Amino acid sequence: MKVYNFRKNTNIGNLDAETDSFLESCFYESEIYNTLINFNDDSEFVKRIIVGRTGSGKTALLKQIAKDIKIKGHGVIEAESTVFEHIKNNVFISELMERNIDLRVFYKSLWMHVLLVKVIDLVYPSAASFLDALNNHKESAKKKYNLKLAQEYAQEFRSNFFNDNIVTEISDKLQTDLSASFDIGLFKLSGKMGDDASEKIQTATARYVNSELLRKQKEIIKMIIEESNSERQIRIIISIDDLDKSWLSSSEIRYDFINALLDAFKELINIKSVKILISIRTDILMGIYNNNLRQEEKDRSLIVPITWNKQEIRAILDSRIDFLIKNQYSGRDHVAFADIFNFQVRGQRADDFILDRTMLRPRDAIDFVNFCLSEGDGSTSLNEDLVLLAEEKFYNSRKKAITKEWISLFKHIEEYIDCISFIKRKTFYISELSYELEKIQDYLINTDKGYDINHEKIAFDTSQLIKVWFVVGLIGIQKTQSLCVYSCFDKPSLDITDLDKEFVIHPLFFR
Repeated sequence: MKVYNFRKNTNIGNLDAETDSFLESCFYESEIYNTLINFNDDSEFVKRIIVGRTGSGKTALLKQIAKDIKIKGHGVIEAESTVFEHIKNNVFISELMERNIDLRVFYKSLWMHVLLVKVIDLVYPSAASFLDALNNHKESAKKKYNLKLAQEYAQEFRSNFFNDNIVTEISDKLQTDLSASFDIGLFKLSGKMGDDASEKIQTATARYVNSELLRKQKEIIKMIIEESNSERQIRIIISIDDLDKSWLSSSEIRYDFINALLDAFKELINIKSVKILISIRTDILMGIYNNNLRQEEKDRSLIVPITWNKQEIRAILDSRIDFLIKNQYSGRDHVAFADIFNFQVRGQRADDFILDRTMLRPRDAIDFVNFCLSEGDGSTSLNEDLVLLAEEKFYNSRKKAITKEWISLFKHIEEYIDCISFIKRKTFYISELSYELEKIQDYLINTDKGYDINHEKIAFDTSQLIKVWFVVGLIGIQKTQSLCVYSCFDKPSLDITDLDKEFVIHPLFFR
């Protein structure tokens, strides 16, 4: 086997799917991918919500689906610029929020319009053709929708129906309607508002949204379903993929905002030629369920959780290594991941050593291999020392990524990661950790970042800390010598029956 001496900063692709030049040539077509582009099987057609941890490949899936030859049309909805920025900056909406008015139904109506516009844009030849078709329709007993209500909605918002000003216009009409409902002028009030006044505003808000927005929007959807469902062979994908960005993580309304989207897109699920795919990070969806905004079991049929096994991650690396060799080193033979890492690291095959220290996500594996390759100087072949040096850098990279991913739920996540180092054995039972847990508790109690009741619970309750470690992936349940169960969508957390089981520290974090 030929020995390859890699030049410094050689890599097998970028971690960001948007700039990954290896993605298209080395894309791994998984069963999840085939499920998402399936329009024919009814059980797979409803699969729309792509759920996965950071680095699991959600964006890569959507990017590749957009290029699939079976897809005849593709659109992208930018949640931040389309809806969220308006909500965040609108004075009227901010006043309602300050008065604790529940605006979830209003958010849903905004999402409904945004989704409708994108569907119309892709299903109809032009915006004008849709409006003309709607206006020229005649009443008929055979029609399954209320044509008059659909026409009223289109006519009321005709001037901005298809542009970004529509969100402002809908909000302005809501403000006008609510203000007219109160003789004193709703938004001239100052100071605290009594419960009775708040209840009246809440009722008026719900009444307006349901009667003037949602009711009419649903009739337009019914029309599109009736008019377009004979065109199932025309496969259209609409993707929403920026729901885990930093602009949303710090917002108090993030769960209401995403929950409203999940409610809205289900209204369009029966349009047979269109799939609206929503990519969402596992911790964010967990936050929605934990805040009792919706029932998980009702979403189950719509969800596609992204998981990978060791063989699939190896196949991804095989493809990228081979692509690198053929394109940058003019190689002719097929070269696999194991061919490059064909030496021992601490008594273990180097390729297995690397895979064991990922969390079985594509980004982890690419990141670790990139660190290994970047240590090359063009004259020295890969070896144990270079992999161990790369491991230190990879550990630091993963720690930062986990901290960023979970800090909105666990304010002290970095300390929870650090304190696992007090445990000096790879596997453990909680009952065996009395000495270690005393040190951990002292460490966490002395962590001063301001009062945090959740941190206090975790610092003083061993079971709560163990649960955090499991949720974020630092530990797993040791079932057998060869089987370890880590947190995943179908088992995201521990319950009381798990606490007396044997746990294992993830190899990357057992230091």
